[in-house]
Amino acid sequence: MKTKYFLAASCLAFAAVGPALGEETTSASDDGPIIEAIKNGKPLIDVRYRFETKDQAGFAQDAYSNTIRTRLGFETGEVYNLKFLVEFENVASIGDDHFNSTTNGRAQFPIIADPDATEINRAQVTFTGIDKTAITVGRQRFNLNNHRFVGAVDFRQNQQTFDAARFSTKLIDNVTLDYLYISRVHRVFGDDHPLGEFDSDSHVISAVFDGGEFGKVKGYGVILDLMEAPGLSSQSWGVRYENTLTLDEDTGVKLGVVAEYASQSDHAANPIDYREDYLHGEASLSVAPFTGKLGYEKLGGDGTSSFKTPLATLHKFQGFADVFLATPAAGLEDIYGTIAYNWKNAPFGTGVKFFATYHDFQSDVGSLDLGDEFDAGMSVKFRKHWSVNLKGAVYNGGASGPADRSLIWAALRFQY
Repeated sequence: MKTKYFLAASCLAFAAVGPALGEETTSASDDGPIIEAIKNGKPLIDVRYRFETKDQAGFAQDAYSNTIRTRLGFETGEVYNLKFLVEFENVASIGDDHFNSTTNGRAQFPIIADPDATEINRAQVTFTGIDKTAITVGRQRFNLNNHRFVGAVDFRQNQQTFDAARFSTKLIDNVTLDYLYISRVHRVFGDDHPLGEFDSDSHVISAVFDGGEFGKVKGYGVILDLMEAPGLSSQSWGVRYENTLTLDEDTGVKLGVVAEYASQSDHAANPIDYREDYLHGEASLSVAPFTGKLGYEKLGGDGTSSFKTPLATLHKFQGFADVFLATPAAGLEDIYGTIAYNWKNAPFGTGVKFFATYHDFQSDVGSLDLGDEFDAGMSVKFRKHWSVNLKGAVYNGGASGPADRSLIWAALRFQY
């Protein structure tokens, strides 16, 4: 029902401004403001083919998928301080399903969570009539900071979007304020999955202070009330500091640092009374074109409950094998290191990036060995709108971890 309210609000806004636009057609332009807004708009095209294969202990057969994701949309130019955007999304499997998409009933295979789907990915209207401020209503994407708490999950073929109202302003110098009210969550599993959507009464608050050479300080609050998943309802409050210092401009030597802390407790109808902490620290050293990172991340747990981030872009964290999409009850500690190489001037005007990452996992309570993981990959950008990605992940469950698994991805993407 709330989804209908947001779509209706967009239509009403267009209907309300339409007559006014028509009255100005002779004074503003021979074409009129509506036609001018269309002319000044831009098409949105995003097509990605991906092959994915997964070998997981406990399954007699490996999974592999060939899927293509197509997003087509249009964003208008600004007219009377309004911009309109609509985007459709289709995910289709090519050939026989040799994987468990979570909706195709093929439970004999490991999960590759890219089910077939056709839906409206975004449908929003943005008001920009206030200086340095934007108000957006409708189905939209949203990423909070580094996506650890709220993100669009762009890695999966079906993107996560929100029926929401957003207020964002930079009226105060060096400060960005954001508020997002979420009425409904459209998850990566699609409408056919029983938990593919969450009705929501949730709030996201963010304040970012940019101190220039002194770094950025980001304070945030994520208050989740998820009707279909009350056990995931929580309130989290945190602060994040990040900075990059240039030590030698001529040789491109840079030092980076990230420090973050958050506290989470139960909220709304969550049946469990708990409070857990989140810690993240990372140091990086870049000597162009090489970069090295060393980091530590902890999601607390007490054996019964744990720190959870159900709206995050989870694939970005704790290994690409996606073993820990749900935080274990005993919590999780991840010590990781990354080496990357950025080849900016590769032949034929392409940009090539290589990386390799190692993760060591253990529980927060009891220091149980939860295994380790090695990830590696490369990405190539060419001819402005095209990119190719190839990467793999090997997870070893160790003494107390989940089942061993290995995955390979290969993708070709066109974006305009």
